[in-house]
Amino acid sequence: MRRLYCIGALALALAGSSAAAPVPAPGVTVDITSRRDAFAGQSFGPAGPYEVLTGVAHLTIAPGAPANKAIVDLDKSPRDAQGLVHYDVDLQILRPRDPQRARRVMLYEVVNRGMRLISTMNGGSIMDIDPFARPGNGFIMRQGYTVVWSGWQGDITRPGLLAARFPVATDQGRPITGRVSTEAIFDDTKTTSMILPYPAATLDQAGARLTVRERTDDAERPLAADDWHFDDARHVTLKRPADMDAGAIYHFTYIARDPIVMGLGFSGVRDLVAFLRHGGAAAGNPLADIAKAPCERGSTGACAHPGGGAFDTTIAYGASQSARYLRDYLWQGFNRDGAGRRVFDGMLAMVPGARQTFTNMRFAEPGRFSRQHEDHDVPGFTFPYTYATMRDPITGQVDGILKRCTADGTCPKLIHLDTSGEFWQAGASLVGTGGSDADVAFPGNVRAYMIAGGAHAPGMAPPMCQNAANPFNYSSVVRALMVDLVDWTNGRQAPPASRWPKRSELQEVAALASPDLSAMGITWPRVANRPVAPVGSRGWPVLVPKVDADGNDVAGIHLPEVAAPLGTYLGWNARKAGFGQGDLCLVFGSYAPFASDKSARGRDPRLALSERYAGNSRATRYAEAAETLRRERLLLAEDTGER
Repeated sequence: MRRLYCIGALALALAGSSAAAPVPAPGVTVDITSRRDAFAGQSFGPAGPYEVLTGVAHLTIAPGAPANKAIVDLDKSPRDAQGLVHYDVDLQILRPRDPQRARRVMLYEVVNRGMRLISTMNGGSIMDIDPFARPGNGFIMRQGYTVVWSGWQGDITRPGLLAARFPVATDQGRPITGRVSTEAIFDDTKTTSMILPYPAATLDQAGARLTVRERTDDAERPLAADDWHFDDARHVTLKRPADMDAGAIYHFTYIARDPIVMGLGFSGVRDLVAFLRHGGAAAGNPLADIAKAPCERGSTGACAHPGGGAFDTTIAYGASQSARYLRDYLWQGFNRDGAGRRVFDGMLAMVPGARQTFTNMRFAEPGRFSRQHEDHDVPGFTFPYTYATMRDPITGQVDGILKRCTADGTCPKLIHLDTSGEFWQAGASLVGTGGSDADVAFPGNVRAYMIAGGAHAPGMAPPMCQNAANPFNYSSVVRALMVDLVDWTNGRQAPPASRWPKRSELQEVAALASPDLSAMGITWPRVANRPVAPVGSRGWPVLVPKVDADGNDVAGIHLPEVAAPLGTYLGWNARKAGFGQGDLCLVFGSYAPFASDKSARGRDPRLALSERYAGNSRATRYAEAAETLRRERLLLAEDTGER
């Protein structure tokens, strides 16, 4: 049976004025459509069995409220008689079946293009379509967390993904149009169709332009009008030039119509999480009963958390796109709810690099992001880069990711985790330098770590990549840092000190030449992804980690696999011949194993396994590295065994 949960509109004073006129508070109505056991009823220690709640959250928002005025085109959305804008988001909750066995910790995972990736923290795969079928190592459930997901991306249409349904902006009922650019890289020789992100306002070719180039830094070459045509408002067919390879970049600009109000993806998370945290049972909050669980801070009476409500702490977790979302969410000032409270007490942003998202803009496409070869000029990769507020050496602007939340006192405790790969494809060096020639200190509420030798997407290397995949799995660090973050937000203890490369531990891409891995078919790149420079400027310098004699990163967290290596773990991969050779290969890493002995080494300058490890020395080194990280709280005891 369907159950409706609703929180009514309340009167709120406008921020900064005690005599301001009231505006409606956000309305949240949760419609739970199903409730079922998770993991076939399996029990997880003190938390017991888990259940899954699935439904839809219906939200209203007042365009005139100060906290909402920055949402692009919200003022051009359809409104009801009270002047409110309506929208819906898919909702899913994984929680202990017995509320008194739950911990008062909400873990909100920002979905990645509608997908839940929490299986990776449980030791599973991102390919686990149903995260409630196999528990993996059960880490999340053994912690007793309540996990919440909701749709936030307004252009998700594939069934089974968590989506959001946002209004289309209009000019008093008339269509809004504007110039849009999109890109296609087919990585095959047969595809001839491009799908457009927004419908074309006209099918007249005179208002559109299609170009092609083989690599990012090549000049664009226009295709003649006879070589392409509109099939309809959402599809273009083209004739591919014979002299362009499979990895060629096709760039199409056209006049589009009907922009979606994508910025609601920020307010929707803000308002839903605030409701689930603070709304009572009478208001219909399906998680209100968790208030009966023991306090996180060990008090015997009512919980003393300054935010109050069912949860003592709320943690946001995001990986890749979802981590970029968290940086954007903070930068744009959405961590303050309608009552002036902090929404998330902690955030774990995993592999975002220095980027934000292409979300709160007209004709936004949150699923697109800048890489060195693909979508290089997509918005969302520009100043500010650092969490600290600083003056940009290129534009002169003063800003920082935490500038707004610092001003209103709603900043969370934040852990930023990147791999070596983000220094190549996501400008991660800018997180620590801001584009200057010196280190920029992290604020006291921020810890930043780099996984030495890690790749953005470990274990993957599709056919267009030249090198073997980097197999190095670093999910063990994520588990440890999640425990550290919960402890930090609950006032128990701060996480370990940051392990972020200093400026002296970074170098220009052009300086990388050794070790010589050509015997393994690997050539050091001469390109990295950089923000698009403002006209007339040199742009922001992007640096990459220095490496040791094996080619492994010098700085960062050295997990046992890298501290006692079996090969060279690289955060980058290169496109091979026929696919834009020489440019970086998406977000994948590389691996070059060591030879077994000196006779098999040939021209490989790296010591062979028999030369570097005698007897049981590798196992000993591995165990020592694991134990050191456990003492430093960068590994859990359960993750110290050799993998």
